[in-house]
Amino acid sequence: MKQDDFLKQVTSKLDGLAQHHQAKPVVMNHVIEEIQARETSRYGLWKMSGFALAAAIAGFVVLPDSFEMSTKPQNQVVVTPKLSPQMVEDLEMLLVLGEDKVPHGS
Repeated sequence: MKQDDFLKQVTSKLDGLAQHHQAKPVVMNHVIEEIQARETSRYGLWKMSGFALAAAIAGFVVLPDSFEMSTKPQNQVVVTPKLSPQMVEDLEMLLVLGEDKVPHGS
């Protein structure tokens, strides 16, 4: 907590000094010129082109499937398997097997 309070005090003091700095426009112009003078890397171009290619491939894969409309009604059947009492007991034993403390009665 004390370190956070210290950081807040320092940043508020620096913000106050930055707001009332005499040569603020000159400093801002110098920073902007330095940023614009930097050479752009081609790595960013590769990242964006790879992203665009992935989006195009996804569009070709997803769009045809989303437009497929079936006029036939599709029936769905849900099947729930019945477990025998022995299988239920075996599953309960497997669940209890990994526990360290046994809160169960048996």
